[in-house]
Amino acid sequence: MGDSFDISDNRRTVLALKSGDEAAFKAVYMAWSTALCRYADTILHNETDARELVQELFVSLWLHRRRLDETKSLRNYLLRAIHNNALRECQRREIRRRREELFQNEQKRQLQPETAIDERNACPEELLLPAIARLPRQSRRVVEMNYLENKKHAAIASELSISRRTVETILYKALRRLRGEIKKN
Repeated sequence: MGDSFDISDNRRTVLALKSGDEAAFKAVYMAWSTALCRYADTILHNETDARELVQELFVSLWLHRRRLDETKSLRNYLLRAIHNNALRECQRREIRRRREELFQNEQKRQLQPETAIDERNACPEELLLPAIARLPRQSRRVVEMNYLENKKHAAIASELSISRRTVETILYKALRRLRGEIKKN
């Protein structure tokens, strides 16, 4: 068999794929990859992700080629598979987005200056200042810069040469630790 392969005969094409015919695989890829990318992109609205899903589909097709059924349409199989994979990707994105949103909301709630000030005012200064002093050096510095010097997270990050996310994490953990110490007393 040469470099080209005629995919017009579904049964012959699937049987060739099942037997490991690379020319048949290449012909199927060349015939369907662009259309599958466009279809996935209509669902995902992201061309890069669509191309990745199509690549993954063809890798899976090759790895599991022996499971193909020559009595069923390869075209329909590819379209249904890319459709299902794209929908699963959308679900994964939504789950990631919700988790990130929950995490961000929790961090905002924990790190709001009003919350910390209210908590600081709610406990005697003689409990809070020693508790701050017992924090690790970097945590103590970040808490002091944020609440005593009223610096924004970005300014703290820049001054300490750390990321803004690291500043938020340090503040979150420090406030949690301070609450725990103050509750003990």
